[in-house]
Amino acid sequence: MASIAMLVFGGNAHAEGGSYNVDDASVVGAGKCQLESWLREWSHGSNGLYAVPACGAGPVEFGVTLNTGHGVYGPGVNPSIKWQLRNGDDKGIGVAVATAATWIHGRQDDAQAYVATTFGIDDARRLMVALNAGVDRIHGESTHSLLGLGMDVALTTRWTLLVERMWTHRTITDQGGIRLAFGESSLDLVVGSERSPHPSHWINLGWNAAF
Repeated sequence: MASIAMLVFGGNAHAEGGSYNVDDASVVGAGKCQLESWLREWSHGSNGLYAVPACGAGPVEFGVTLNTGHGVYGPGVNPSIKWQLRNGDDKGIGVAVATAATWIHGRQDDAQAYVATTFGIDDARRLMVALNAGVDRIHGESTHSLLGLGMDVALTTRWTLLVERMWTHRTITDQGGIRLAFGESSLDLVVGSERSPHPSHWINLGWNAAF
């Protein structure tokens, strides 16, 4: 899970997960939960703390992004629902549909709906690709297209390299980083940038856990 709706929080909201914007086609799983969290520091000096708890019921995942947004936007709340249509976690192509909406200071600011697909390039699935396609509607504006491409490369059994690009209205967001997995948890170190009328740069330190 990697919330596309995070785009409205200044990096700007899940194959990436954590603070990555491009979503994969996986869900938490029936009766299971997870927590993705990260601290973001922007180049202009402000910072934000994010937490994304999510739980599964059959092929459906229910989640919510909570954001302090120190100095940028927030605080914000971003509920989301993802329904896995085809399980591609171990082989083949995974497909899911998802929707999310963002409230900032009690007002709906943004909403998205998209299709997420995930597939492996090689038989060992060491190189995974995630594609997102959908629509994004910002409060007071018309609806625009939303496109995302993410890739992750398993360097070892514990270390993974992740890169992504997200296209939305007047904005291109790039992120890349390294992930260290241990047990049911992982740590992320991510750097990102946004090309828009108000460009920005940031670094994320994240922790993800399943339970």
